[in-house]
Amino acid sequence: MPSLDPPQRRFVVLTLGIAVLFAVVFAPLGSVFWTYEYTAEPIEPTNSKLDGWLFWPEKTVSCMGHCSLASAVKDDGPRVVSDSTYEGANAFDREKTLVVFPNGGHAFYRPNATHYENGTVRVALTPVSNATALELASTPAREFPRGVRRIVREGTVRTSHQLIGTKVWRHTDAVVSYEGSYYRGYETTDRESTGGLLFMLRVILLTVGASICYWAGRID
Repeated sequence: MPSLDPPQRRFVVLTLGIAVLFAVVFAPLGSVFWTYEYTAEPIEPTNSKLDGWLFWPEKTVSCMGHCSLASAVKDDGPRVVSDSTYEGANAFDREKTLVVFPNGGHAFYRPNATHYENGTVRVALTPVSNATALELASTPAREFPRGVRRIVREGTVRTSHQLIGTKVWRHTDAVVSYEGSYYRGYETTDRESTGGLLFMLRVILLTVGASICYWAGRID
């Protein structure tokens, strides 16, 4: 292989130095243009921890050590109760779509209530699959601020600023649905709090890149 003349060597070395500097600025590990990284956490119907994850969303009622009426209905079948009993049974709250019995055999039930004119209510619980439970407990992404929608749409988002709506998602523990997939929350990395390792790596790469470029300029 023929040796390179000085201008060619200068060009090769300079290209290498510029590539290193480019990596310092633009590569995901060292990019100077993002501070926050958000990664959506998918949740699958087959996961063994599903009942624990669906324990928290606002659309669910979690029965652990309470829900006496719901527990009785779960064990013995539907029953007719007075309006006052029905109103006091939070598992049959009109705002709820799913009843969860964590670690209790079949975990997920859809609450049902039939009102009669004599002031009584027939209450029942219908067992549902894990997939149906996810659907009942979830909230469509379109109902969240654009920051949440972006996270579930892209999977991972790097940005220089905090995304709008992420604190709402964290506060509500909502399960967000998007195009047939479900997400139970997000992991976030604030690069300013990742310690000195990343900073030192960037400094080393910056020094190496600058040194290579300097060397290229001295090739005769």
